[in-house]
Amino acid sequence: MRIVQAVTATLFFALAACGQAAAPTEADAQTAGATAQSGEATATERTAILSALSLRANAQGQVENECGEMVTPQYTVADIGSGPGRVIAFTIGGGPNMVSCYGDGALTILFRQNNGAWSEIWQGRPGGAIILSTQHNNGNDIATGGPGFSFPVSQWNGATYVDAHRTVPDSALSDARFIPN
Repeated sequence: MRIVQAVTATLFFALAACGQAAAPTEADAQTAGATAQSGEATATERTAILSALSLRANAQGQVENECGEMVTPQYTVADIGSGPGRVIAFTIGGGPNMVSCYGDGALTILFRQNNGAWSEIWQGRPGGAIILSTQHNNGNDIATGGPGFSFPVSQWNGATYVDAHRTVPDSALSDARFIPN
């Protein structure tokens, strides 16, 4: 019986890691609201971000991930404060081999345009970016991870996000917004 429970739990987490649909949560509602207000990434922005990552999309918009699989990345405009300005979250996960290849989850990279080029200002895995209500230099602090633990925090230094040398527990995430991954 324990083997059946273990296999069931493994399958549940594997499907969850692959981005299978789940029931909406309060975090989903917060995420949807933040995205709808911030607009969509344009085709030009998506192309420039792929170029900054030295990636090339095929005709279906798919790129090769770290696992050597063709996947469709997500582009989410994120409101993280006036300091960073317009930010686009680039999230790339895995296909059928995600659990064995990525192990700890999808990769999320935040980009902003600076002097005409899109550059990385934050990167996190697993669980994506958790936008906190606290700010530094007019940029929201960002925690890395997902529910269940304490999460490392990065803060805006005026040009990029740097390690804040602190963590936040789950209990501090009640007013946080989540960038989907």
